[in-house]
Amino acid sequence: MNTLLIGGYSGQKGAGNGITVLDGDLARGHQVTSTVSADCPSWIARHPELPVLYAVQETADGHVQAWSLADGTPGEPLGRGATGGAEPAHLTVDSSGRFLITANYSGGSISVHQLGADGSIGGQTDLVRHERHGEHDRQEQAHPHMVRDIGGMLLVTDLGGDAIYRYRLNPGGKLRPAGIVAAPPGSGPRHVLPVGDHYYVTAELSGQVLGYDAAGRLLSAVPASKADGPNQPSELASNGRYLYVANRGPDTVSVFALDGAPGSHAPPRYVTEVKVGAWPRHIALDDDLLYVANERSHEVMVLRINPATGIPAHAQTIEVPSPTVVLP
Repeated sequence: MNTLLIGGYSGQKGAGNGITVLDGDLARGHQVTSTVSADCPSWIARHPELPVLYAVQETADGHVQAWSLADGTPGEPLGRGATGGAEPAHLTVDSSGRFLITANYSGGSISVHQLGADGSIGGQTDLVRHERHGEHDRQEQAHPHMVRDIGGMLLVTDLGGDAIYRYRLNPGGKLRPAGIVAAPPGSGPRHVLPVGDHYYVTAELSGQVLGYDAAGRLLSAVPASKADGPNQPSELASNGRYLYVANRGPDTVSVFALDGAPGSHAPPRYVTEVKVGAWPRHIALDDDLLYVANERSHEVMVLRINPATGIPAHAQTIEVPSPTVVLP
């Protein structure tokens, strides 16, 4: 039995009403078993060590929430905290497990909350505002979109500032700047994923995948899709051999081969792309399965990856209202 947790949009932003719980597998089919009430939980994440789930509340008065997990399902609430910024779009627990860091997209800021020994949300320890912004009409101000902990280094992709901010957390939960990696002007970096000694970034505004080395040097910038028309790539996932990129507009998942030698500067090699549902906002890998959250067609698709070619093929579709993130 496999449990999937699905976050989504609700209220004025979508048709969902909380966190959807799916149980099952491909042989028997995934089924919706329950829904946990939550206000616009567009991003959810587990604690790295404790059975605790966190969710953003992507609203004008942004908040974060937490629940204990019992058999993979959210149960007892473990607190709620204001992020100090509008429309938080992403959160993560730092590698120490002691702090929850949130990216406030419309608020242009990064929030930090202390966590209790049981993973409960405590007081806010820091709030840092970004000032950089670009020239695109969606870059009127900073728009932090994701925060990822990579070995104690926090990377924050900022769509509004064409930048990837680097931070470290001190023992008191204060963010300490550790440099800024510039992205190409007008690219709009959205999400970042480390793969080996590289990391890859979806550039939402330019429709590209950016490749960097560990030092933050830009190595490549390739189109995320070969389909005609505008594209807003969203999430990316990798099994080390292949890189998968979700494309909103073309409504596809692109497959790139990562066949350069370790340490080489070879860009991702486009293989193909497969059609999925409307507006794939998020994808997630679980062994040979690729889950796709199709926000506007109100469905989560399950694709099985061919181990020889790396190409995913449709296996199942589950109806879920306005899904925005899949957590296997």
